Amino acid sequence: MIDMENIISGAAKGGWDWFDQVDDKAKAALKLDQEKAAEDRSAIARAWADFAATPGGEKALEALFDSTLRRTVFFVSLGLDMQSMAAFGAFREGQNSVAHLIAKAIAEGRGENTKPREV
Repeated sequence: MIDMENIISGAAKGGWDWFDQVDDKAKAALKLDQEKAAEDRSAIARAWADFAATPGGEKALEALFDSTLRRTVFFVSLGLDMQSMAAFGAFREGQNSVAHLIAKAIAEGRGENTKPREV
């Protein structure tokens, strides 16, 4: 039986080559899973791009982006305690992340180049 300490020790001693020891069946299964996930991402991106190309979709997305990415938030004027402000900030960041993922999928579905999100 292999324990976690042996796995970590083997990885530390073997460098990146240690990861090449994976069984060929496991590598093939992983490759298949990765290809399927890439196909799914591509299909979803095309679906978002198709939706964005419709008048109703454009209107819905503009409303989403207006209420998330384009909306200014002033934490100072909320009058909340620090924990509530932090929770509200995390909530708003979550909203923005969803809107950003949709916008990125639309760009990918249109075949446009996208750049990583700046943090």
